Amino acid sequence: MKALVWLLLLANLAVAGFFIGRDYWPATPSEQTAPLNVDRLSLRSQSAAVPKAPPPARSEPETLCVEWRGLGREEFVQAREQLKVLAGERVMSFAEVPLEMRYWVIFPPLPSSKSAVSKLHELVAAGLEDAFVVNDGIWINAISLGLFTSDEAARRRVREVEEKGVLGTRVELLPRQGTEFYFVIRSEDPEALKSLSGISQAFPNSQQSRVACPS
Repeated sequence: MKALVWLLLLANLAVAGFFIGRDYWPATPSEQTAPLNVDRLSLRSQSAAVPKAPPPARSEPETLCVEWRGLGREEFVQAREQLKVLAGERVMSFAEVPLEMRYWVIFPPLPSSKSAVSKLHELVAAGLEDAFVVNDGIWINAISLGLFTSDEAARRRVREVEEKGVLGTRVELLPRQGTEFYFVIRSEDPEALKSLSGISQAFPNSQQSRVACPS
């Protein structure tokens, strides 16, 4: 009987010791690593929240222009054909510019020759002299009000016409009859303009020079 009592007492002490001592036991591996996993996830979320820097802006390519002057009439025709070939192979364009210009004051083209003649009669009645209807070309049915050697003279004519109550005239540039021409070549590719030196060797009396591109 005493042995049974002692066994029960020892069993109660063992159970009490189990519950009291579990708080002092070492943590299990999963419990130890859980906080580390939480920290790692927190760091990842913070790094993902940092905005990426925008890519650097790309600058627009610079447009370059070259003037090609000093070509004779026959040379000009030959150079034009070579420029056409080069423009087909490279990203470039060219324009033919007259050395001497004239300034033409016109009233813009009217819908028909009949309406142009009617408008001409109105202008003559208003006191405008030296006016006539253009009968051909891209300005057909326009009314010519004078051809001048300078922009200043052309503007004076425009003011004279406006003082007589005629509005809507304009000044157009025309190549002077018999004038020489030169080329203005434009490209955004420096290598395309370097190719010009090759074709210019056949025209030793001509000159090529970098210029500001016309607007």
